[in-house]
Amino acid sequence: MADAGGNPYGDLTTQQIESFTDAFNIWDKAQQGTIPFSDFPALWRSIGQNPTEAELKEIIGITDTGSGHFNLDRFLRICESDNPRYLKDNIRPEQLIESFKTFDKDGKGTITIPQLRYMLQCLGDRLDEAEADEFIAFCDKLDEQKVGFIDYEKLVMELMDRDPKNL
Repeated sequence: MADAGGNPYGDLTTQQIESFTDAFNIWDKAQQGTIPFSDFPALWRSIGQNPTEAELKEIIGITDTGSGHFNLDRFLRICESDNPRYLKDNIRPEQLIESFKTFDKDGKGTITIPQLRYMLQCLGDRLDEAEADEFIAFCDKLDEQKVGFIDYEKLVMELMDRDPKNL
């Protein structure tokens, strides 16, 4: 639905439209204005989405008209769809901090390294041993005064500063 400013893509901001258009153009390797649906998962992930295989199959199943390809307009319509809503909002720092508080039983604003390792290797998108070790080493450098503990608010703010998609 067009807004009063002439934006035909509902709630998408001008910045989002530009960003999504740039991503589409990168994946439009033949520069023909269409992309095969086989490239949709990579394109969707390139704009900061983390879909499951089931979500990808649903999006493609609903939006593929049989051509096996989609154009920029169809891609932006997928992005702006409210029913069903495909485009997920980026996570906010407050949400991450609240998640860490679940493990902060004494309310000091810290979690132990074993707790962090458990989260990294057992919950959600699991990291392997080497990836977990690398992330924990990064966390340890943030606050060398609290040996064995991670200040999760400081960690979240550092991660948000490093990832421009979360601004």
